[in-house]
Amino acid sequence: MAAETDLQFDGWTVNRVSGEISREGRGARLPQQPLRILVELFDHAGEVVTREQLVKVLWPAGIVDFDNGLNVAVRKLRVALDDVGDLPRYIETLPRVGYRFIGMRGTATSMAQDLAPARRPTSGITLLVTIAALAIALALGWWLGAGRSISNDPAQAKPRHVPSIRAQELYLEGLSLRSRRDIETSGISRAKFEAALREDPDYAQAWAALGEIISADVVRQLVTPAEGIPQAKAAARRAVELDPNLVEGHYLLGQIYMDHDKNFAAARHEYDLALAINDKAARLYHHYGMLEGHLGQVEQALTSLRRARELEPMTLLYAGNYGMLLYEARRYDEAIAFVRPLVEANPGFDQARGVLARAMMATGDLGGAMEQLQARAQPGLNQGDLGMLYAKMGRREDAMREIGRLVQRGRDGYGVAYDEALIYAALGDLDQGCEQLTRAITDHSILVNWMRLDPPLDPLRGRQCYADAERRLYGP
Repeated sequence: MAAETDLQFDGWTVNRVSGEISREGRGARLPQQPLRILVELFDHAGEVVTREQLVKVLWPAGIVDFDNGLNVAVRKLRVALDDVGDLPRYIETLPRVGYRFIGMRGTATSMAQDLAPARRPTSGITLLVTIAALAIALALGWWLGAGRSISNDPAQAKPRHVPSIRAQELYLEGLSLRSRRDIETSGISRAKFEAALREDPDYAQAWAALGEIISADVVRQLVTPAEGIPQAKAAARRAVELDPNLVEGHYLLGQIYMDHDKNFAAARHEYDLALAINDKAARLYHHYGMLEGHLGQVEQALTSLRRARELEPMTLLYAGNYGMLLYEARRYDEAIAFVRPLVEANPGFDQARGVLARAMMATGDLGGAMEQLQARAQPGLNQGDLGMLYAKMGRREDAMREIGRLVQRGRDGYGVAYDEALIYAALGDLDQGCEQLTRAITDHSILVNWMRLDPPLDPLRGRQCYADAERRLYGP
């Protein structure tokens, strides 16, 4: 019989004092640091335990290199629990925020009893298993996006699901956090959406919001494409399955097709469906503007971004990307004049700093560009900007070090070939630039979508590799 000091979940039994761990007759012993992490997470199951909390648990007297020490201890815990796959079973990581225990507590019998009430909120593992199952369903072709139709017949429409009050509160808190640019909120806003779905698994808008934050994390290189894209797609499909007339679900699918699948026709189809549902959705016009920019339709793109800003003037994302479009259109002075006040008013708006730095580089203000890049907390999707700047400054060794850093990120599963191509182009190494541009079409490089407009790609435009890449990305 298990002692009161034992932790029990998914067949595992762990003694919280000795660290003895067993499952299916196999036993071992957890070292003390991984054990203390597990106990802290288990005792706060379903809640986010911040890195700071865990540091206090492990090193109450303080430690200089606690970040690395915590990462190592968590890794040992994952290995001991065989929780090292792409989709976590027990320990969920919220990048730069903390961790959460998402396993099902108790023995198999007690778990079945716990799940018996029909309206009991689902646990974190249930939510993630649902996402995984939906991703598998996608692979099997259970949903066919292009042929969906929207029902406008009131007689056939199902009654709109009304989420619980608590779920709505969590959802709105997540949206509020998502819109902030003064601090990094990706992990905590995602946690809010997941909490809303544990409260109400049929909340279609929360599924769409969850999918959008995961997709954005992939774009910003906080989550690898292999991990994030299937989860984002599954959440989007679930949102549309629950509510076929949900505009957020359709424009999220469009954004995934556009940014991750490079299927611009499918993206436009979803945006057109969303527009037929609601022609006053600001984020839809933002995504439409991005698509038009990728296709080289600058004026249409600027018009769509202006419409998004008219509908939601306080959303910084739209303003930042409007500035980016001015840069891509080579209207550098306009871009600088537009973006500089955004950065001054919102010092933590790294995306706007990146646009300002690129425009400054284009006008020859290399010192100003360096100041902006050094002020960023993290490079986000513009991973190659510092390398390009080093190349323009004649600092070849520094530029090559940046390429080396990108190569390692590529090994870690991120799409970086396009960033490498831009640095090589700035260095004048056009053969290597061509090689990386060719790879960028299929390695999930986000910025390759801008190749028709992107000024740093100019040195490669007259070469065959550019023509081949453009044809593969955009079609004949």
